[in-house]
Amino acid sequence: MNTLLTALASLLRQNWALLLVLGLLAAAWLLLRTPADNLSLEAFQAEVRSGQPVVVEVFSNT
Repeated sequence: MNTLLTALASLLRQNWALLLVLGLLAAAWLLLRTPADNLSLEAFQAEVRSGQPVVVEVFSNT
């Protein structure tokens, strides 16, 4: 167990910059992403017909 902790501490000491960059990228993704809106058909039609510009993005995994 002590050997494992020593190896982990050594790994962190050697790769702290990479881990910091990966952590910052993950934090930026979580903070800056746009959450999905689950609109009903009626709400979508009301949004599109509101007279304001609307961006419609369609995504398919197939």
